[in-house]
Amino acid sequence: MGNKFSSKFSKHFCSASDKRGTKRKLENDTDSAQSSDKEEASSQAGESPGTGTGSKFEVGLAPLSDIHTPKRKRLKSTSKYIYQTLFLDGENSDIKIYALGQEWNLHKIYLSQSPYFACMFNGSWRESLLSEIDLQIPDPAIDNLALKTAFGSLYRDYVFIKPVEVIGVLAAAFLLQLDGLKQQCLTLMSNTISGDTVCSYYEACCRYDVENLKEECYNWLLTNILTSSDLDLFKQLSVDMMMNLIGDPKLFVMQVEMDIYSVLKRWIFLKENTTWCGDYKSMLSSIDDYFKRTEEPDCFLETTTGQTYLSAFSHIRWQHIVIDLDSLLILEQDRIVNLDWIKPLFHGMWRKMLKLEQSKDKGPEEIPDENYFNKTSLRCGRLLKCEGEYCWRWVGYNYGVDILLTYVNNLIFIKRNTVSQPNPHSASLDKLKNLAYRLTIASVDKDGKVTERKSSEIQKISLQKDEETLVMTVNKAFTFPLYLSMNILLTGQPTSQPDHIDICSVAQSRILRHTASQTRPVITCSAESQTECPAEKAAKSLVQDVSLSSATVKRCTTGKVVRDAAAGDSKKKLTVVQTSSSNSASVELLSPNTSTQTSENSIDKDQSEVLNGSSSTPPSVTSSSKRVLKYPDDEEIL
Repeated sequence: MGNKFSSKFSKHFCSASDKRGTKRKLENDTDSAQSSDKEEASSQAGESPGTGTGSKFEVGLAPLSDIHTPKRKRLKSTSKYIYQTLFLDGENSDIKIYALGQEWNLHKIYLSQSPYFACMFNGSWRESLLSEIDLQIPDPAIDNLALKTAFGSLYRDYVFIKPVEVIGVLAAAFLLQLDGLKQQCLTLMSNTISGDTVCSYYEACCRYDVENLKEECYNWLLTNILTSSDLDLFKQLSVDMMMNLIGDPKLFVMQVEMDIYSVLKRWIFLKENTTWCGDYKSMLSSIDDYFKRTEEPDCFLETTTGQTYLSAFSHIRWQHIVIDLDSLLILEQDRIVNLDWIKPLFHGMWRKMLKLEQSKDKGPEEIPDENYFNKTSLRCGRLLKCEGEYCWRWVGYNYGVDILLTYVNNLIFIKRNTVSQPNPHSASLDKLKNLAYRLTIASVDKDGKVTERKSSEIQKISLQKDEETLVMTVNKAFTFPLYLSMNILLTGQPTSQPDHIDICSVAQSRILRHTASQTRPVITCSAESQTECPAEKAAKSLVQDVSLSSATVKRCTTGKVVRDAAAGDSKKKLTVVQTSSSNSASVELLSPNTSTQTSENSIDKDQSEVLNGSSSTPPSVTSSSKRVLKYPDDEEIL
């Protein structure tokens, strides 16, 4: 009995459980169906899944709003179909374009989107009646791929351009006056500026007069040129570009002025050895070997090759290099620059050092003039690679003012160190010292593009011994690595002595003087006198191929030879006048570059001597046969 009841009860319980389970399953299925319907309705209405009005629906019924919601189904793109059928396949073409050796089957209605073709087809041009056009491409930057991209942009609403192809596409966009394609190219170029592309982008901007992007490329170089290890970048930089970068006040100088000189050495070596390859350490050794000129008397910048790069050295602030012993020794060893060119700075710098030593110069009394500050201030900088605390000083002579920079907790401090910390140089014990500075910081991304920048104007501060002051707050928008560039002026206003020297101007003037001293003008007979017989020539005692110096007048057998022509004079006609008769013969005074070289032995020592201002006549010359040289207008030039 108990077993039957148990068995019956168990069976009844199981069947009840199954029914409840089945009911629960149906309810779950209903809920899931409603949930899926809601999600589908919300997705069709533009809502995200899981959001809705909260209303309940019966199983199997769709909400009324779902009936009027359009269903999204991706069809074959019309733009893609047009591009494939009309542009690539050239179906129903009504115009053929021949360009760069290739034939393009195109359509006037699509080409007319370009103002270039719109004017051609709708104006009174001959091409408006033609079905075949030979398109001239004057820009060498445009190739077939760039032309295909430009034509194809007229048949679809999007274009894919690779950075290596963008300059050619930009050139085609300028030629065909496609403003939309032009803007897309410029946006791509702006987003892909790096060491590999900056020079080519800059040249393209100069060619097509794109000022905004040109400035972006130039600013990239100002920020990264002294920290870049890209050897190909240096090979692409022109002399004019390097000269402008070195002279720009916004240049981010890492370390000190001497590092600019080192970068120029590396740049010249890579420009002259374009096939060189190797690591950085081996490059330094190769650079030293390249500039060793022990057997040659001239410095590198005095040679024909070196004069090409002379202008790039014109903006180096040599006054901050020659006062540092280690830097001066490097200059002497390299023999790239002739130290005679920068000797005029020594006297002025020595006077400044004496004034500071004797406490007669407290530094700038007021904010200096910007032009003077940009030419004479010390340029220095530092790269902070990661977040942390930093404290440093820049090496070199500091005019008795030991400047310490500190970065901590997004704050930058400047301190005049006197006795609180060890000082490698002598420190001034004056109670107060003035200095002027300009501080600039910048954050860069992995490609070297500036993401955040902040700069102070030229500031003047006064610091007592061991005093520290806050100079800049770095906000949270700045990230690392952080570039820090600072210009510092520790001396007062300019004096009569030069504070800066342009070695390019000095070198060129010395080279011109050296060339002029090596070349002498001569006097030669004209063609008329060359037809005379030897006896007549001897009687007239005309002088041929005699070298003259600027301070010496030589006497001939029966006449006198005038002094040199003024520097830069062109060829002049002279007249040899014989006082005893009216016969005369014209001669030419040649400019220095047409002179001929003649040995002094060609003049008979017995018949030639130096005139020392004496008016006496040689024994062999009588007053009746005396000759003088005159210009055609009879102006005597003895």
